Amino acid sequence: MRPPFHAALLGGCLLAAPAFVPPAAAHVTLDPPQAAAGAYVRAAFRVPHGCAGAATERLTIRLPEGVVGARPMPKPGWTLAIARLPLEAPVPNGHGGMLSERVSEITWSGGPLPDEQYEEFVLMLHLGDRPGETLHLPAIQACAGGGTAAWAEIPEPGRRVTDYRMPAPSLRLLPARGRDGAQ
Repeated sequence: MRPPFHAALLGGCLLAAPAFVPPAAAHVTLDPPQAAAGAYVRAAFRVPHGCAGAATERLTIRLPEGVVGARPMPKPGWTLAIARLPLEAPVPNGHGGMLSERVSEITWSGGPLPDEQYEEFVLMLHLGDRPGETLHLPAIQACAGGGTAAWAEIPEPGRRVTDYRMPAPSLRLLPARGRDGAQ
């Protein structure tokens, strides 16, 4: 038999437990979290789990205007879809040509990726020349049985990403480095 003190302490803990709900610890993240403005970067979106135990069957990444170009890495067993939007004015593509449209969304569908496994979905991004800006790249995860997880919350000024339950993956643009490594 437990002493009354332990019973009261245990009861108090059980009552308080539902009041504390931590922010999402396992969400879709982006590696690397920062890159040089104007650079090409390999960006890996990590999907650590499915939706409430169900397998992931689709991942859509929405690209902001600060991304000049994007090329997805194919993934065996998955189908790629690329959506584009026209640009107001053409921009150099970095290879001597001009771009008149930009990639706005990339979707991998198929799989499935079981809940107990993780995977990375990779893009080659050409970043805009906006040092100091943080790009938010919402990730919409769709799972078997119709479940979804929209990792799309973008922090308001003065708030932190940890204040949000479903934060969008983000990429901070650093000043570009010169050929000699100087900024």
